[in-house]
Amino acid sequence: MIPYAVHPSRPEGERRPDAGFTLLEVLVAVAILAAVISVVPRSLVSARTSIGHSRAWLEARLVAEEVLAAELRNGRIRPGAFSGAVRGHRWRVVVVPAAVADAQPSNGRVLLEARLSVEVSASRVLAVDRLLVGGSQ
Repeated sequence: MIPYAVHPSRPEGERRPDAGFTLLEVLVAVAILAAVISVVPRSLVSARTSIGHSRAWLEARLVAEEVLAAELRNGRIRPGAFSGAVRGHRWRVVVVPAAVADAQPSNGRVLLEARLSVEVSASRVLAVDRLLVGGSQ
């Protein structure tokens, strides 16, 4: 009979230097890698879409500011409805006298409420409300 060979004992959990990964460890690593790879492209697409929406809202806001600045510069602010288009964005402004109890025109000037709507896309509109000083007629 051949005597039983006794290996020197190792602390538990320590691997042999020539030991590799088990099949289970490789499968877990591949599953984690697959999950990460599937999330990253969706995140990039979502971020790109958000940037596009932000750009459209910013352009609409700049159009609104440009329209209001042009109206203020020309001094043509009067009650009524006006519309137009700037850089591909359609806009409409409705100007009415402000609903203030003591609104008495002085020197032909009156406080006006202006609601400016700028089309961001086919289904979205940016609305800007302002109080302005303008002519009473």
